Amino acid sequence: MKRQPIIFWSTIVVALAVIGLVVLRREQSPSITPRPVPNSSGPSEPVSPPRFSGSEPLQKRPFAVVREKNNIEWTAENGRDTNVIHRLAHNELEYQQMVDENSRIIQRQLVYCKETIAALVERAKLSGQPIRWLTLPGLDGQEIPFEIARADLSPSGQQGTFAGRIVGRPGSLVTLAFKGGREAFTVISPTENLYLQGDPHEPGEILVKSFDPKTYVAGVCGNP
Repeated sequence: MKRQPIIFWSTIVVALAVIGLVVLRREQSPSITPRPVPNSSGPSEPVSPPRFSGSEPLQKRPFAVVREKNNIEWTAENGRDTNVIHRLAHNELEYQQMVDENSRIIQRQLVYCKETIAALVERAKLSGQPIRWLTLPGLDGQEIPFEIARADLSPSGQQGTFAGRIVGRPGSLVTLAFKGGREAFTVISPTENLYLQGDPHEPGEILVKSFDPKTYVAGVCGNP
């Protein structure tokens, strides 16, 4: 399957999230205290991108799993580090986009999902039971229980969107889009100071980022 560019997923997921964020901000205006980046080898300053030959194969599941819960596996590498970004980027343009994005995010981490959303939807179709909740990956072993309020799925079940909230958090907003084995999502919960975005990497792989909504969603509307 042809890999969709980052902006494709941003259009689907972030557009929904921005609307919800505006509504949530009218109700609450919490102070934003960025989380420190764990295991950081130092600040990642923008540098000139390395050269991509065009023939370098991208390694799937490039980093070792250091933590595992149920369907989700977390890696330990600092995703804001330029050397790590070089291993994650599919090409030179994507490398530069991710480096530029560093100034607008707090943390970036690669996670693996043993079973994709598309596979869960397919199983639900076979059982005849609708999907009412999902578990999304947060950072450093955090799991986000996602209660689904609205679903828009293709007849094949291989792509679609979900919207809802974190279980037990009525003031939160969660949106998710998937196509085949790739997934993207946004999690917004002002009462918990939780602002996450998940970008698709490879099938079953997601780049999870924490961000400050003052500089990320509101000002830039998603990824570059």
